[in-house]
Amino acid sequence: PAFTQDTYTFVMFENVPSGYNVGTVTATTMDLNTNITYLITTGDQKGIFTIDKINGLIMTAGVVDREEQGSYHLKVVAAGGAVTGEAFVNITVKDLNDNAPQFLHAVESVNVVENWKAGHIIFHAKAVDPDEGVNGRIAYSLKQNPLGLFQVDEVSGAVSITGVLDVSAGSYQVEILASDMGVPQLSSSFILTVSVHDVNDNAPVFDQISYEVTLLESEPVNSRFFKVHASDKDSGANGEITYHITDGNVGDA
Repeated sequence: PAFTQDTYTFVMFENVPSGYNVGTVTATTMDLNTNITYLITTGDQKGIFTIDKINGLIMTAGVVDREEQGSYHLKVVAAGGAVTGEAFVNITVKDLNDNAPQFLHAVESVNVVENWKAGHIIFHAKAVDPDEGVNGRIAYSLKQNPLGLFQVDEVSGAVSITGVLDVSAGSYQVEILASDMGVPQLSSSFILTVSVHDVNDNAPVFDQISYEVTLLESEPVNSRFFKVHASDKDSGANGEITYHITDGNVGDA
């Protein structure tokens, strides 16, 4: 038997049901008394395809997933008695948008300091989508943006601040969304916890510019006769105040 073509080329979409008709190969013989039977011999180790041994129709026998394998190269044989002929079948699997973008983790965290300026990049979001073309093209956006203090680059996933972060807030929960460009559009998101830390950018300030006190010469040694007070807007250790005399304490009185 001789096939009508040396090579057959078929195109199909992934995720079609089992039994889907991929295409037909045909062989002929000059011996009208010989029945031709068809067989797939190589290129289909997982048994994804089957061929009707009588009419040469190639069908799916299992799940065809483009992300697992995007093309198949089969060798088919037509047998007529003791004589055989062979041909090759190239099957290209087209993509469907069956995968949503995926982030590596569902939750991420980052530490920032309170005095970073608007535009400062604090994090790079990264999602992957195994689909091809527009089905695998990812755009980033913010699903949850506390006080509008954050922004994300649609293409690169770079997260930056738009204004001054408040250290008294402690932290912010930002939800970042990754969406593909396929139809239907698929997306996923994750939560970025932004923890704001204090910078020692405030000096202690006394509650008065100057103080005056009258002290009797009979005041006992080590007696407490006056108290000064200062405050510091910084938090934690940066806001803790210690006092000492720097000048004017003649004779360590």
